[in-house]
Amino acid sequence: MNEGLYNAVFGYGENKIDPFELTAVDFDRIISDMRLVGYEITSLNIVQQIMLEEIDTLIKAKSKIIEATMDMDNKDDYCRQKFGLSFKDIDALDPQHDIEFDIKSGKVIFFMSHDAVHKEEAYFTMFKKYIEGITARTGFQYMSHSR
Repeated sequence: MNEGLYNAVFGYGENKIDPFELTAVDFDRIISDMRLVGYEITSLNIVQQIMLEEIDTLIKAKSKIIEATMDMDNKDDYCRQKFGLSFKDIDALDPQHDIEFDIKSGKVIFFMSHDAVHKEEAYFTMFKKYIEGITARTGFQYMSHSR
């Protein structure tokens, strides 16, 4: 990591801002995994690794629903009743491409991509508990376009 750049972005001494201050993840494992595959250890790359793991959780949850309802004749009604969204709306959620992240003012934020802003309500209908879990585990903040 470029210490000069890190200090310029996050400050010096008592004024230092730590974007990972509230993050409760296994940094040793994450950094070890990153070194194993040759990633440069930078704040943004660490955020990316953490978010990839969190987004993978959303993808797995969606996949379980799709698999469980795939052969149902009434999958749309079932999904609306159980999850509050139609099967088609659930299938349209693409966490890997819909969710973006950045470090702003020393805080890590995640948000809907420009192309996915219209899906924000569906994400909160479907994944509210997961998103709350992400913010609790990581200390990252969700920045809403409409909330």
